[in-house]
Amino acid sequence: MRINPVSDASEDENGSVPVALLRITLGVIILATWADNISKDLYTADGLSGLISWLFSEDGNGSSLGFYESILDSVVVPNAGLFATLQLIVEFAFGASLLLGAFTRLGSILAAGFFVSLFLGYFGGEEWIWTYVLLFMATVTVLLGNGGRRLGVDQWLHGSRGRSPANLLW
Repeated sequence: MRINPVSDASEDENGSVPVALLRITLGVIILATWADNISKDLYTADGLSGLISWLFSEDGNGSSLGFYESILDSVVVPNAGLFATLQLIVEFAFGASLLLGAFTRLGSILAAGFFVSLFLGYFGGEEWIWTYVLLFMATVTVLLGNGGRRLGVDQWLHGSRGRSPANLLW
């Protein structure tokens, strides 16, 4: 017997207020961290290279995933200026996307990838890595729960344009 006779498909399609509140919270967390990282100069070539060095140094975090360190050392560090600028822009973009509920599905996918990257970077070190698992799962919940379709720009986009191409934007 169903307690709520309202169709579940409507809420699935249009999102829910609790998932929207989770989305807004994630956006605030990401943008607050982004602003703090600006003050620490982490979005510069030297700042990003220094962070990567600290992550894997025994005097720093002491992360243990050698394959990930190799990728960062061979791809990111030699191009640290480019990657720092990209991170500055993309991190702000998915934080704003989540906060405003605009192109939330794409923003959620980018944020989920970012949290996986942080998990790998901090794995085996001093940082409590399960924070990144929680953030990842919250982002996946927003993605699967259509978090932007309530209390967000995506609510208007979905109402006026229907589903986005491949259902990847809103």
